[in-house]
Amino acid sequence: MTLVETEFGEAYQAEMAALLARRFRVLCVAWAALLALLFLLDGPVLWGDWMRLVGHLAAHLIQLIVVLLFWQNAQRSGTRPRDLLRLSFWLVVINAVIASTIFHAIQDQGVGLIRIGLGFLMACILLPWTPRQALQTAAAVWLAWILAQLLLSNERLGFSLLAADAIAAVELLPGVVICWFRTTRLGRRIESASLRRDYEQFHRELFDARRLHEAIFPPPRLAGPIRFAYHDAPRLGIGGDLLAAHEAPDGSLSLVLLDVAGDGIAAALTVHRLHGEIERLFAENPRYRPRDLIAALDRYAHLMLAPHGVYATAFALRFDHLGSVSACGAGHAPVFIRRQDGSLEQIESTTWPLGSSDSLCDECEETLALIGAGEVLIAHSDGAYEWRDRYGRRLGPDGVQAIIRTTRVDDPLQWPAAFMRQLHRFRGAFGEPQHDVLVAAVCMGVDAPQRSRSWLTRTATAAGVASRTASVGAPA
Repeated sequence: MTLVETEFGEAYQAEMAALLARRFRVLCVAWAALLALLFLLDGPVLWGDWMRLVGHLAAHLIQLIVVLLFWQNAQRSGTRPRDLLRLSFWLVVINAVIASTIFHAIQDQGVGLIRIGLGFLMACILLPWTPRQALQTAAAVWLAWILAQLLLSNERLGFSLLAADAIAAVELLPGVVICWFRTTRLGRRIESASLRRDYEQFHRELFDARRLHEAIFPPPRLAGPIRFAYHDAPRLGIGGDLLAAHEAPDGSLSLVLLDVAGDGIAAALTVHRLHGEIERLFAENPRYRPRDLIAALDRYAHLMLAPHGVYATAFALRFDHLGSVSACGAGHAPVFIRRQDGSLEQIESTTWPLGSSDSLCDECEETLALIGAGEVLIAHSDGAYEWRDRYGRRLGPDGVQAIIRTTRVDDPLQWPAAFMRQLHRFRGAFGEPQHDVLVAAVCMGVDAPQRSRSWLTRTATAAGVASRTASVGAPA
């Protein structure tokens, strides 16, 4: 019950208050009916013994008046659950005092505790008492019975009487056990209902958050000189991966891949902060170069995220309509260019993850590459490395390269979906995906003019930009 009252305190208190208000009225009606039934049963037995008959009648009538007074008190508007608990305690105790006093006074021998404790047992059955409240009431009923026995009965005080009275207290324990059992079940029911209600609310809110999260992703571009498609697969509905796109007035296209450390809602909140910063940067300068964009994001992460222990990796890419690609990565997984012959060229990150270095990245090294007709640039988040098969083996960089090298697609823009199919095939039907994964593919349209590789070398040398594409193998 401690867990229920702590974690689901409001729901528990509300349920207990409603149940107590209903059950207290039922208790009053049931008690009145019990008093009438007991008198009808006692009447034929006591007929002729007028003193005892009148005593029983007086006891039942006084108890009935007490029950009616408590009923009227409970009917007042604004009665709090604490007041109802206090009323229920005194209802049982006062009736026990009345019954103990009158029955011991009119009988030669004392009356048993069972007769006095009937009202207590009925209250334990009907009211949502906790075991502690039931024990307190049972102790008060037992003391009232003991005092009436000692003061009014003709039984001699002695060790045997005290031992019998102590043993008689066991007769009240069934009521305490009933309260413990029912309160435990009630707590579990309230906990289950609260969890189900909270889960349904969380699921609805997560669905709305997912729609907002998806709204910051750009629509795929399936036509034109520069085309791209992507697939975002967050493990928990929303995650820490992002693809941002911006087209400059000269027709060049900038893509930014972000991967925030961690999964779920916390990572998604960080993604939204970084997305807002990216939008602000491009609004100020639509022609941001990848290295300048990474440097600006690093300064933002160093000031706003790193103090909270939050870090991210990023890869900034800029494409023009002639097929040239300038790239700069910050701790992100490498980007691959799949050539027409099936070989792969790898573009590595050139600086640390965003916000992880004490010194700001003012000058980041930029890489220049070229995408020809029929070739595709494939980028993915680090989560692809962490997928595991049924034996717990990690896919890792070699596994990702093997997927990109061996998979065949008819359309370069089908790469994201094909990549995800291969990940699920590697994982098999065992468990859930372990990490968020974002896969993006960029290719040039058939109508896009092409540049030669010699132009790439001349441009990189003249601009002082490193052409750092490295071959990582071709299919056998």
